Amino acid sequence: MIEILKAIPFFAQLSEEDLNAISQKVLMQYFGPGQVVFEQGDYGEEMYVIKRGKVEVLRDYSILAELTDHSFFGEMALVSEEPRNATVRAVTEVEALVLKKADFRDLLETKPSIASTVSYEVVKRANQLS
Repeated sequence: MIEILKAIPFFAQLSEEDLNAISQKVLMQYFGPGQVVFEQGDYGEEMYVIKRGKVEVLRDYSILAELTDHSFFGEMALVSEEPRNATVRAVTEVEALVLKKADFRDLLETKPSIASTVSYEVVKRANQLS
């Protein structure tokens, strides 16, 4: 699991110790083809990392992107109270690592190094999406 986390830009700069702490909080979730992971407008409580599979990202019913292995999505829910800005739906069977907002906040309180690194990545990603 740590190798997958290392491959994600959101977590790539973290130490082994920090990655280990995150991996202790991550859950595995499965989605079947066509299953909606979350809807545009929903309030988010977690981010997802695709371990295996493919999803499509839609906004107003138009496909914006397709994401595959080691891609991540929903990360803004960890740091924002804004509703989801897109719908994500599984194209194939998907195995996803899930990090819940409450667990993420616990990590930020106990591991300041995670807070500074992830905050930088969130701002960078938000600027890319706007």
